[in-house]
Amino acid sequence: MLSPRLRPTFQGIMSDFNAFVSPEYPILHTVLSADETPEEVPDGFSAISLALLVKGIPSFLATIPVAAEDVARITRSLDSGDVRVAVVGMSVDQKDVLDATGEPDEPWKASTPILEGLDEAEEDNTLPAAFLSLVCRDGRRIGVARIVARQGSASPEEVARFVLKQIARGVQIPDLAQAG
Repeated sequence: MLSPRLRPTFQGIMSDFNAFVSPEYPILHTVLSADETPEEVPDGFSAISLALLVKGIPSFLATIPVAAEDVARITRSLDSGDVRVAVVGMSVDQKDVLDATGEPDEPWKASTPILEGLDEAEEDNTLPAAFLSLVCRDGRRIGVARIVARQGSASPEEVARFVLKQIARGVQIPDLAQAG
């Protein structure tokens, strides 16, 4: 029998996760021109920069790649009104984070060193993470960022709550590593 926290899905077994949702925020967005698009954005994709207006001050979230054919639909959703921020806490495999790339000024993307004393033979080599998305007024959900805690001392739910609290304070995603 399955644990009450597990349910079968068409993709296999999936745990129930708590989503923490913010009040509505005005959203600012810009579709970047070809010469402004970061080089890591693949061909056939455009980049959209996203920011929230928190207490009257723009707070940068991320620049996300969007398939060229989806840009009009995404911008229509963003233009439909204020958005809510949804944050879900989940554990991620530390090896997946080690393979991540990113500049040191992008702490949520940068590689995370293996925790001291971590035994490779242990089953639970996970780190808590928060997955952040925007929920548009028309119901569209837009994935924005994965923020991984550099130490496994907190639960995924605690990391998700922390991230949402920092966003409500106006802390920008790139600054979350320094937020405390």
